[in-house]
Amino acid sequence: MVTLKDVAKRAGVSVSTASYSINGSSLISSETKQKVLDAAKEIGYRPNGLAKNLKEQKTNIIGLFLSGFTGPFFSDMVEGIQDEVIKNGFELVVCASVDKHRVLIERYVDGAIILNYHMEDELLLSIANEKLPLIVMDRELQGPYIKNVLLPNETGSARAVNYLVEKGHKRIGFIAGSQQSYDGEARLKGFMKELKQHKIAFREKDFLRADFTESSGYLEVSHYLEQMGYDLPSAIVCANDEMAMGAIRAVKERMLEVPKDIAIVGFDDIYVSQYFTPSLTTIRVPRKQWGTIAAQTLFKLLDKQYEFEPEPITIELMPRNSG
Repeated sequence: MVTLKDVAKRAGVSVSTASYSINGSSLISSETKQKVLDAAKEIGYRPNGLAKNLKEQKTNIIGLFLSGFTGPFFSDMVEGIQDEVIKNGFELVVCASVDKHRVLIERYVDGAIILNYHMEDELLLSIANEKLPLIVMDRELQGPYIKNVLLPNETGSARAVNYLVEKGHKRIGFIAGSQQSYDGEARLKGFMKELKQHKIAFREKDFLRADFTESSGYLEVSHYLEQMGYDLPSAIVCANDEMAMGAIRAVKERMLEVPKDIAIVGFDDIYVSQYFTPSLTTIRVPRKQWGTIAAQTLFKLLDKQYEFEPEPITIELMPRNSG
């Protein structure tokens, strides 16, 4: 194995000078640094990152903790995080597990972004500190070393309801996802509040709960239509696009038309929603911007900036053919 001593010998300098050069010390001239770096490259030397990090108590790694990778929602968000991490000279490690992550507890990362409802609030509050700041994207937590970067879910649902009310709808159903989902439940809350604002009564029988997948939306709506016959709402708001697409499939199979018989509005504006038939009216979530802001917020905490609020996320309604 090539060692630092070998690099020093190749460059004709002392071991300490080689070490200072590789670590970018201002005590060493640019000329000497370059000579050492060239020597390291020539003989294939790689610094012992673990030893260096143990000494500095720093890993230059950011952890991203997700509850899973399923569905088309996450890729843009992860890209936004990754871009910022690279820009700041760090590396990104992505974990998807229900475990109480050893990576966090033993501080193998310098900071973490959490979008994993399996991880308990108590765990996150107990490990967040100056040397391990956290960003949470799926809950509201208060702490000096924790920032919430959340989607304006209630606002999005309110816009969907307003859009449908303006089109004359007076009976509107809702398809929710898992109760464990912060975003999903916030979307339901915004929906209910906006109905109340418009003095529109909500019927419990028009409330369905699936699991955010297209197949679950299809199955729940198929069963609902079978039970309800022709006693149906004129519109349905869905907590995400995948369930909305499943709902549209179920409605069309019953020989009903979307939006003529039932208008359907989704949430997220995933890539395929505009190419679905009919194209999906939905709330656009800027997923990459969400990831970017989460990472930017984390790097501010790492820079010991605490007295600020994260940049707000912007959303918009995308009127298409399903609503």
